[in-house]
Amino acid sequence: MDFLHEGSHIEMEEKIVSLKQQGLTLKQIAAELDVPIGKVQYAWRKWRNQQQEVEAVAPVKQKRETKKVKTSVTTSRKQVASTKETANVSTSPLLEKGPEGYWKLPDRYNVDFMHAVVQSPNAVYVCWEVSDLVKETLALQFMRRWEDLPKAFRILDVTLLDYNSGHANRSYTFDLPEMTNSWFVRPLDPNTTYVFEFGIRTMEGEFLPIVASNPLDTPRAEPVGVGRFAEPVRRWQYGEVDSPELLDTLPKYAAYRLVR
Repeated sequence: MDFLHEGSHIEMEEKIVSLKQQGLTLKQIAAELDVPIGKVQYAWRKWRNQQQEVEAVAPVKQKRETKKVKTSVTTSRKQVASTKETANVSTSPLLEKGPEGYWKLPDRYNVDFMHAVVQSPNAVYVCWEVSDLVKETLALQFMRRWEDLPKAFRILDVTLLDYNSGHANRSYTFDLPEMTNSWFVRPLDPNTTYVFEFGIRTMEGEFLPIVASNPLDTPRAEPVGVGRFAEPVRRWQYGEVDSPELLDTLPKYAAYRLVR
């Protein structure tokens, strides 16, 4: 009886792996096989762990067969490079072997992140990713497939404010096409602090953030006034004034603008 049970379990794992490789999600596989989602997740993780262990210990096959010769004290550069690549297989499981021995980056890392990079004083490039676990959780919570949930993007102006406090000078939210994972945000204001968020819209139309970037400052659009502090510094340095003069380092309107 134990042998039959084990055989049935192996057969179930093979079905789950086969359906996953066909592109089905774990939730779809559970519905297809009529089994609990937890059982499907356990079987898939177990198979992935076994594959990683096999890849870690499997020897690297040579492309061409060479004749066996005595080990030489001098090792060629090609052999050293091959050894380094083999060692990196176990330390970098996210990298896959590409053609001609080159490494290629994966399409995605299955982690939650958002990065923002300044392109100009008026433009920022933003990219992000949402993990499968978060997608499945939201699909279960809203009882809709992840692909059917409306995606949205929000821009927050948090200049001179603490983003974690939930305050913002202004915000703007717009809808995104499905399968979007990057965006050029423009036009933006120079010399302003922004935070960007990616999320979904609820059935009530409210924005629900999933991932957010760190606060990012856009650069100035005009010269900062090189040398404008030289004269006050000189007067204090040579003792013409008793204490350093108070310098107006910000535009006079900056502290009083309701929207900056």
